[in-house]
Amino acid sequence: MRLATTWLDGVPSLDSRDLREVQRVSCALLDRLAGDRDLLTRLVSDVLHDPERLAASRVTLLLNRMSLYQAADRGFEIRLNMNPRPGNQRVAHDHCYAFATRIFTGGYVHVVRRRTNGWDGPFTGADLEPGIMTIERPGSAYTLGETMVHQAVMEPDTVTLFVRGPRRKKLSHAAQELMPSRETWPAPAQPGEQAVESRPVTVDEYMRMRDYLIQRRLIN
Repeated sequence: MRLATTWLDGVPSLDSRDLREVQRVSCALLDRLAGDRDLLTRLVSDVLHDPERLAASRVTLLLNRMSLYQAADRGFEIRLNMNPRPGNQRVAHDHCYAFATRIFTGGYVHVVRRRTNGWDGPFTGADLEPGIMTIERPGSAYTLGETMVHQAVMEPDTVTLFVRGPRRKKLSHAAQELMPSRETWPAPAQPGEQAVESRPVTVDEYMRMRDYLIQRRLIN
């Protein structure tokens, strides 16, 4: 389903190697969307009627995410992240893309690590050294490139807006010896199915996510 025209359709491309430019565009986008409650409400509501965005909304071993807006032609997707699983937050990992995050509610301890074995490929905890640690609170934002390794220990009520850029690497990586055990993975969508680290949300899960946002007065 194609959304009616909004100011999001005028956001410039994020298909850039200039991380400062990605940060400038992303932070302006996230700040404006955080203040546009009507549009945010509409984006959340319309996910249910858009098979592509519903399929891209996922339950993962770290948190739940909702795909709000997709602009493949401009190299970005906007997500809403929520329902963090505190016991699974300590895994140091990287991403296949640059991204920016803005905290809506809650907060977390955020650690950016320095790799000692190169900028790409698998790593373990022994390949990481302490870098920068920050305390993220509502209204704060940051941008990271695809070579950076980080971890976040989130408060249970944390909700964040997230915009990702185009894929720059084939795979993302995590410190395997720190990965959560299979017992903590998301429950299967249907009885009898195998548990996986990440899967699409069900309609019932989407409805619970939407209700969660309404109850916390983040959307109308």
